[in-house]
Amino acid sequence: MTLEIQEKLYTVEEFLNLEWDDDDEDEYELIEGRIVAKPKSGVSAEHGKIVARVVSLLDRYAGFGAGEKRLGEVYSGASCTLGRPVGSNYVEPDACFVLDGRTPAKFSGAIPVAPDIVVEVWSPSDTTQKIHDKVKAYKEAGVGLIWSIYMLDQYVVIYRANDPNAQFLAVKGELDGGDALPGFKLKVSQLFE
Repeated sequence: MTLEIQEKLYTVEEFLNLEWDDDDEDEYELIEGRIVAKPKSGVSAEHGKIVARVVSLLDRYAGFGAGEKRLGEVYSGASCTLGRPVGSNYVEPDACFVLDGRTPAKFSGAIPVAPDIVVEVWSPSDTTQKIHDKVKAYKEAGVGLIWSIYMLDQYVVIYRANDPNAQFLAVKGELDGGDALPGFKLKVSQLFE
């Protein structure tokens, strides 16, 4: 989008109706009404490997691979309105999980609800402000569990709904599925193998 971004707050509808330049080197998300660039070329193989591992493990536990005990749907790189179709967020988490029965049986386009679990793998090109704004948008939308993965320093910060304190997990720590996926466990070290 070599488009002039005005210093104003956009609605999701305005954001989706902008004319985008196919030659632009960035992709965009709408966070709290502001258009935020995310470089297309900024995703490394390591980033992709971590996202693929998380999606695979979540899907095996709760999604497609879970068979009859299917608990919900796992998405990778899907756009999400965070449950606010006329709101100010249109984001693309690296991965997310939505409990069964929370979305319409059939829908097209962005995920129409706030996910139960969101996974973000931060790249060196992500700014502290972008991370803060995105986590804040997730929490305000009611996302129950956020795994904020820092791949270079190999740690994870966990945010839970209704808990003002973040939890820091070093490489020897273990992630859990919280209320959405009771019993799900993942060693932080497995993310970076």
